[in-house]
Amino acid sequence: MASQHANDAMDSFLELERRFAHFLSAVTFKPEHLKVHSPLLAGLLLEAGSLSESIFKSAMDNARYDALANIAAIRAKRYSTAGPYYTIADSRRVFRADQFYHKRVWFLPRSDRSVPWAAWMKANPTHPKWWASYNRVKHARFNHIADAKLGTVMHALEGVFLGLVQALDFRATLVERGIIRSKNITAAQLRTVVAGWETLQTNEIVIARTELFGYKFLSQGSLKQANDVSVFWL
Repeated sequence: MASQHANDAMDSFLELERRFAHFLSAVTFKPEHLKVHSPLLAGLLLEAGSLSESIFKSAMDNARYDALANIAAIRAKRYSTAGPYYTIADSRRVFRADQFYHKRVWFLPRSDRSVPWAAWMKANPTHPKWWASYNRVKHARFNHIADAKLGTVMHALEGVFLGLVQALDFRATLVERGIIRSKNITAAQLRTVVAGWETLQTNEIVIARTELFGYKFLSQGSLKQANDVSVFWL
């Protein structure tokens, strides 16, 4: 079951976030530094892309996707040792209908927000620029080390974070660990609330946040996305 992967997925993300935060202690996050690249950032980009794919592979076990066309074949490709192999295009087929392309993630230290999977909005199959950079570095690391830019890695980590908090089978664990939280709802109540798809059936504000990243869930009483970072200081 996908829920068994939740702690490993969360721990893996927090380790990437810790290493990214350490890099930012030496290279500050500001516009003139967004194109800075380094071998350290290349490692983070490769692990972020791999983790994002692993999260999607796990998340599609949820019954929410059982009625999707060809879902059995897509699920079978995930861990196959012979072709056809699973690709990011399979993730797009499964999760595009969840409207990842509208969902914003905040980079909290700089009040910066973006939509890391925005490219999936287009009807023709496209993928984020950060994913293309990840693929280039994966297949020819030395030739494409300049693709591992500070801004690219930030978007990649935002993409991982969004996949993590959207995975329905991970949410109970994320509530227990304080990643998903709400000021006026008990943990037991919150686990029930977040077990369903957005729009969440509550009038309270529900968020997910780590040290660097934040996401505000759509809920009945709070339909608009956060306009500033204040919502994350619950």
